[in-house]
Amino acid sequence: MAIEEPGVLWRDGVYFYAASNFAKQHLFYPMWGATYELDSPYRIRRDYMDAYMIQYVARGALHFKLRGHHFVAKEGELVLLACREKNDYWSEGTARVKWFHFNGREVGPLLERIYETNGSGHMSTFFGARVEPLIDDILQGLKSGNCSEFQFSRDLYSILCQLAEQSLEKEAPAEESVRRAVAYIRRHYAEPLSVQDIAESVSLSPYYFTRLFKRIMMTSPHLYLLNHRLAEAKKMLVYTRDKIDTIAEATGFQSSSYFVRAFHREMNMTPKAFRQYFSAAGTHNRYKFEQEGGSDRQVSDKSGLHESKK
Repeated sequence: MAIEEPGVLWRDGVYFYAASNFAKQHLFYPMWGATYELDSPYRIRRDYMDAYMIQYVARGALHFKLRGHHFVAKEGELVLLACREKNDYWSEGTARVKWFHFNGREVGPLLERIYETNGSGHMSTFFGARVEPLIDDILQGLKSGNCSEFQFSRDLYSILCQLAEQSLEKEAPAEESVRRAVAYIRRHYAEPLSVQDIAESVSLSPYYFTRLFKRIMMTSPHLYLLNHRLAEAKKMLVYTRDKIDTIAEATGFQSSSYFVRAFHREMNMTPKAFRQYFSAAGTHNRYKFEQEGGSDRQVSDKSGLHESKK
């Protein structure tokens, strides 16, 4: 006889997946999942499970108590749960919820990043609309049994990375200040910048600005500036014949010796060796660079965060 779950009116599932040892060691993988039609008195209280969980509210609403917060996830929203912690969720009316448990050795750091960026794991419709197709793919893969472990891992990783991004639906003052600071760094990286200079450009104290920048960008303003300078220097090494001294000065380094040391720390090779590595394509690349207006040396790059000079 089937076991009845109080408050579950209808369900598609539960469908289970047995991950390989390789997936458990190196990938993200689903464990089981289903779609539920719910009503009161459905309620789950959990103290510990070695897994994580995503719940997408397709219709109605679901109540949650997570990490000391009580909130209601409404239609189009989703919730990311760490089941290793205490959590409590329930329905007070009819709702349809798509859910699955999943795991992976590197899920924890990503989940903490999501919680740090977007609160208690309660994600708005902005995120729900982006990841619902991936949630459907995972549930369909569980149901059919025809999905490879690499496809499961790819979909899960894509979901988590999208949830870790800042929401663009409303830019808070903190994010706006950091965005302006990043733009300032990219405009003035060739100049002798300090963290105080950057903080003053957005009217914040150096101490508060540094903490804010680290929280949002996951690196310090100093390292962001350094990495941006190195990225611009790499372009000049590949696309120009400029001397090392000229490149160091043009990208804001205090001296060519400091530039060489910083470059070697990041790339484990000298700027000269890096240039030689690209020399086979050098003539074509230089021509393309010059034709695209590369002489101003202000090519946009999104590869990193850098450090200021004092």
